[in-house]
Amino acid sequence: MGFVKKREAAAMAAESGERRIIDFGHPEVDPPFADNSVRTSKYTLLSFLPLAIREQFRRNGNVYFLVIGFLMFIGKYSNLFYSAISPWTTLGPLAIVVSVSLAQESYMDVKRHRSDRLTNFHPCVVLRRADEVDRVPEKKLWCSKKHPRRTRDARLNGGNDLDVDVNGTSVPIAFESVFRTNICAGDLVLVRNREMVPADLVLLASANEGGSAYIETSSIDGETNLKLRNSPHIPAKANSGVSKGSVRQSATSDDDGGGGERARSPLA
Repeated sequence: MGFVKKREAAAMAAESGERRIIDFGHPEVDPPFADNSVRTSKYTLLSFLPLAIREQFRRNGNVYFLVIGFLMFIGKYSNLFYSAISPWTTLGPLAIVVSVSLAQESYMDVKRHRSDRLTNFHPCVVLRRADEVDRVPEKKLWCSKKHPRRTRDARLNGGNDLDVDVNGTSVPIAFESVFRTNICAGDLVLVRNREMVPADLVLLASANEGGSAYIETSSIDGETNLKLRNSPHIPAKANSGVSKGSVRQSATSDDDGGGGERARSPLA
């Protein structure tokens, strides 16, 4: 319910025309902004029985046999009218059919829960300032069990920070390893060649010439043809304050748009 309320609050804010400004590298983790978690399961441990039983008795056949069995029960165990047939000849088979359907529904929903967990806890790489990664976490997002501590991804640059020169100042950038569910609006996500795109992203840079990348959307629309996405070019005035070394370093991040898509670029 909290996830739905966050989505509704964000949608209401968008419809009201409120201006929303997102700073790169500063994720929005406060309400009403939702996280990046995916949920395909239908039930929880507490809501399974009431919701699943309600779904079973939305079928006309089950309702019919339930009413007939109830009438037979009244005729068998009361003086209102007489029923020569035991109600359990109807309620018994109905209970067996409903129990089997509930068992099948619970099995399928457990599989959906496991699939959601694998998706939400898939490791991703986010670019952050090294001092932010080393800082003691204050947000509940980083203190939760979803991500107990902030760590660097050892697969990139040997787990070491990358020094980027900005206006003559060396800024250490860390490749932080985060779970997919903890990606928020404003994060700078690094997607390598043939990796699944973890969220709806905007392509900022690519290792390809011209900053372009090819993505595959077969998991969304079934199309296997590669689609070209181009990154925006930095204006000359904005680029004048950044050294050439930092531009080369930033060109190694590959953020492609569309959750569930797969990136295709020669990024190592």
